[in-house]
Amino acid sequence: WADRQPFAVEVPFETVLADTLVRGRIDAVFKSGDGFEIVDWKTGSKKLGQSAAVQLALYRLAWAKLQGIDLSRVSAAFHYIPTGVTDRPTDLLDEAALIAIIEHYQPQSTRQVLRPA
Repeated sequence: WADRQPFAVEVPFETVLADTLVRGRIDAVFKSGDGFEIVDWKTGSKKLGQSAAVQLALYRLAWAKLQGIDLSRVSAAFHYIPTGVTDRPTDLLDEAALIAIIEHYQPQSTRQVLRPA
């Protein structure tokens, strides 16, 4: 990644999913062919699980919305700085799946602002 020029860094976003305001900050965005790749830098070396993949999916969706492009044009990855390993999950959730998660875990009466880590 050090040899590549980012398209954007530290991009703030907020979007509403299932009546819930989601805010966050995307670490880095790189141009990739006719699309973009979101990179979330991680300072630990342990591969993260499904909850972190939800965070990455949110970043991916937010970037697609910010750019007004189809979600299929945005990929996303974690890069573990200590080991130099890049993990590109292939099964990131789409908008409908993210909404389903919010609706499952947050009843309408308790929805609040979510801030991805």
